[in-house]
Amino acid sequence: MTDGREKEALRAALRVRRAALDTARRQADAEAVCARVLALPAYRRARVVMAYAAVRGELDVAGVLEDVLASGRVLAMPRCEGPGRMRAYAVENRGRLAPGTFGIQEPDGSCPAVKAGEIGLILVPGTAFDRAGNRLGQGGGYYDRFLAGTRAVRVGICHDFALLDRVPCAAHDVRMDAVLTPSFTLSITGRVEPDHS
Repeated sequence: MTDGREKEALRAALRVRRAALDTARRQADAEAVCARVLALPAYRRARVVMAYAAVRGELDVAGVLEDVLASGRVLAMPRCEGPGRMRAYAVENRGRLAPGTFGIQEPDGSCPAVKAGEIGLILVPGTAFDRAGNRLGQGGGYYDRFLAGTRAVRVGICHDFALLDRVPCAAHDVRMDAVLTPSFTLSITGRVEPDHS
């Protein structure tokens, strides 16, 4: 059985490391991880891409949001709809985001819902990931429940220091197909191949 205290201790330690990053480093790391996403063939093939609005030191993937919108594809973003439940909505532009649950920027009420089965690739934020694709989230179970209902390619996004040899996980936790950091692209299941062009 997974030790909840171990998870909380790890979350706390990594939050401290994220908070210690200066603005220049945050910006450089965000640009680097966005470039890695944009280079993925799996990303370029996806007609519907789900991404997130960064909070509390998560890597900002705004560059990916803008690329999806500029390409004419569908940008889906999550909205929390109750304890442990979230749903994807199509966002036409970033002006359609408004503060929602936990202060996270979420699609406003005018955005249409996107069926989970339509999503081709999902960028998943995490406090930490390990080399087997296991994820340590914020503790609410929102992503695990959502990811269990989709066949989309799952790409974890984290800081270099948050890619660990092992994170505590439970049987219901959903593994990633790949994990991207500013310095590294780790393909785990073979569904995400690095760009070799």
